[in-house]
Amino acid sequence: MTDDQDTSATATPHRRYWLWLVSLAVLALVAWQIGVLVHMIRDNNQQLGGLVRGLNEVEVQNAKLEGRQSDIIDASRNNSLEVAALNKRLDEQSQIVSRLNDQYEGGRTRTQMAVVEHLLLTANDRLLLEHDLDGAATALELADQRLGALGEPRLFAVRRAISEERAALRAVPHVDRAAAALTFSSLISRVARLPLRARVPDHFEARVEHEDVAPESGWAARMWASVKEAMTGVFNVRRNNGPAPRLLPPDQESLVYQVLMIKLEGARLALLRGDATSFRDLCDSAGSWIKDYFRPDDPGVLAAQAELERLRPLQLNAPIPDISRSLTLLRAQMEPGVR
Repeated sequence: MTDDQDTSATATPHRRYWLWLVSLAVLALVAWQIGVLVHMIRDNNQQLGGLVRGLNEVEVQNAKLEGRQSDIIDASRNNSLEVAALNKRLDEQSQIVSRLNDQYEGGRTRTQMAVVEHLLLTANDRLLLEHDLDGAATALELADQRLGALGEPRLFAVRRAISEERAALRAVPHVDRAAAALTFSSLISRVARLPLRARVPDHFEARVEHEDVAPESGWAARMWASVKEAMTGVFNVRRNNGPAPRLLPPDQESLVYQVLMIKLEGARLALLRGDATSFRDLCDSAGSWIKDYFRPDDPGVLAAQAELERLRPLQLNAPIPDISRSLTLLRAQMEPGVR
């Protein structure tokens, strides 16, 4: 019993020693673990603090970005408003330019149409008042060229009417009145050189008629022919058909020339006025006056009569066409409100 008790008493301190040793080891391990845990917690706290700081910085940057985004949105809105205002101003400027262009084109068109109207009026005046076919045709041609330069589709009807009127003018018989008037001026200048029918010749020359005698005739036949020729030279008888010309005194010869000049001048004036009746009457009167008082065998007299016969049939009163339709159509297009 005692040995067992001693053995038990000896074993108890050893157990306690190991128990304390194990406890210390456990405590050391726990302390180490706690230290590791604390270190980890500290690291985590530091990381957490860094994350918090980073998050704060992110929030600050986000706030800045939101502020910038708001500024950008405001700037974009302002830019959009400015762009819209600029587009509106551009539209207004475009409308103004368009109106100015319309006004310019309209003013140019109206000016050209006024010029064309004046040309058409001139053509009608030249044709109706002066019977000037060439002048009227020229005015119509110029009016058509003006309308062609405009290129307005609404004026095509006017150009068609002008074309028809020009064709109608070309169909009228052409009378060159200027050339005819110059011919009358030439006749008037030659009147003083025409010889009068009743002027007494300065000397008389008898026309001796020789009678042919056959060579084989005898001396008696030749003698009779000589006597007959001598007697014929003493007396000269001529046959004059028609009334005998009236001898005029020298002071009335100039009156014959003046009357002929007056008749020719009247015929020229009637030609220029287009008075066909007076023109033909004066041509007939001048021709009869030349026939009565001037020598019919003179080349100058014959030439004057031929010129009067050539000029007498001129058609001074040929029917003239109506060229007012183009003017009426143009004025209808010039009415206010017509586009």
